[in-house]
Amino acid sequence: MKTVGYFGLSLKLTLDRLCQQRWLLAGLVLLCALLPLGAGRAAGQLFSQGVDFAGVTLAVTAPEGDETPRLLEGYMGEMEDIAQYCQFRGMAEADALEALRAGEVTAVLALPENFIQGVMDGGNPDLRLIVDGERPLESLLLLWVGQSACDILSAFQSGVYAVLNLYAQSPPPGLSRDQVVVDINLRYIRLALDRGELFQSRTVSATGVLPVHLHYGLTLLAYLGLSAAPLFLPLYSGSWMGFQRRLRAVGRGPLAGCLSGVTAGAAALFLLLAPALLLLGEGPPLPLLGAALGMAVFCSIFCALCCLAWGSAAGCGGLSFAVSLASLALAGGVVPPVLLPGALRRLTGLSPVTWLARLAAGPMGYETPLSVWIALGLTGIGMALLSLRLYRRRMDREVRV
Repeated sequence: MKTVGYFGLSLKLTLDRLCQQRWLLAGLVLLCALLPLGAGRAAGQLFSQGVDFAGVTLAVTAPEGDETPRLLEGYMGEMEDIAQYCQFRGMAEADALEALRAGEVTAVLALPENFIQGVMDGGNPDLRLIVDGERPLESLLLLWVGQSACDILSAFQSGVYAVLNLYAQSPPPGLSRDQVVVDINLRYIRLALDRGELFQSRTVSATGVLPVHLHYGLTLLAYLGLSAAPLFLPLYSGSWMGFQRRLRAVGRGPLAGCLSGVTAGAAALFLLLAPALLLLGEGPPLPLLGAALGMAVFCSIFCALCCLAWGSAAGCGGLSFAVSLASLALAGGVVPPVLLPGALRRLTGLSPVTWLARLAAGPMGYETPLSVWIALGLTGIGMALLSLRLYRRRMDREVRV
């Protein structure tokens, strides 16, 4: 009972010391409540609107007498998916350049002489893409589109010539060469127009499991909780540790002081996180408050470790800011997870921000994987043991200031 009473008294003194920053705490409560909510809604609206793109026009030219530009215009115009963003126009080079200067076309794709034959022979002749220097992004898109169109046409023409060569070697009775030319061209045209049946469409969310607004709101909230370490520095430094050292001299260990600091920090962080989670969440209040408490305890242990690892506000703030920002980026809280490089996307599960966001999303109807519980538990215990060791070391060396 004496131990419990001593811990209660220690916790009361710790809370009194923390409450000296009550106005700062009140401001942080408002910040944590409004910033994740506003950022989540803004991100959701941004991703739902998409990008306004009116399409581009590509003029295709070739040496005089070459019908390839007209073939490209005919083939590509029939492909509805490509025609949605790019129109092809077969033109003479002089007319195409004049149209480019007048702004009637976005770029000019100049094919070399005997382009199709060069592709069939394996020579792969170079193409020239003439663009407007003031539109570099559209120029890159057009280079890819033009090359893809030429590759499609080259493949089709190669198939046509291969069939005609086989026909020349052994013509089937009753089948004329003209009929073979018509049939094989129609077959390739049908393949081109129906190529969408060869693929399966799958909608990929930019943020994975969670909706966009919830993903950004929860990851930002977790980031704010992890980066709040400087707020609790008075509980682990200065005259307070001198007071703890004197208690050590009369036989009191570091456990009560360290535990009271973590508990007071968790209580303050709960007041910061709970209102925001209630505003973001769509589940029952009690489980949401439980998730907020779990987040607060983990963040409090992390903040205690940062405070004990560095004796100054600058060092403590720098450490917590660097770790929390790296965790936020790794969790896809800056760049959407689907746009992260593959190597980083595979490491998303190692981010504390990811763990806390999935913990908070649990009461909202989203699954919290077992790996998240294990990661939170093992990491929290490890940080708590390391914090207790650092707390003991600081008690032994601190003097009253």
